[in-house]
Amino acid sequence: MIDRTGPDRQRPQRGAEGFTLIEIMIALAIIGMTVTVILNAVNYHTKVLYENTLATQMYQLAKEKMTLLEKEPVNSKGSFESAVGITFENTASAMEETDIVELTTVVKGYGKEVVLKRLIIQ
Repeated sequence: MIDRTGPDRQRPQRGAEGFTLIEIMIALAIIGMTVTVILNAVNYHTKVLYENTLATQMYQLAKEKMTLLEKEPVNSKGSFESAVGITFENTASAMEETDIVELTTVVKGYGKEVVLKRLIIQ
């Protein structure tokens, strides 16, 4: 018979299988920091995209109003039916002793302002 309780018995080494708790904690910390950085980058770029889209929309609305002002140079104010919260102001001012008229369109909304100016000869 073989004595299995003696000093010659081979014992399995501890930690030979799997990961230690500290290794798992470090991996989770790295993953957490990476996810945080990615989410912040996505939020930042979403905000920039929204602001650029809004500025482009306001510029297009200003061009539309400028085209109408060129056809009929009359002072006017109002808001856009298609864009809630965005207002415009058109002004046409004749320069003294010339046939030149300065047209100005100002579109405001959401803390932004777009100004277009154009000179036309009447």
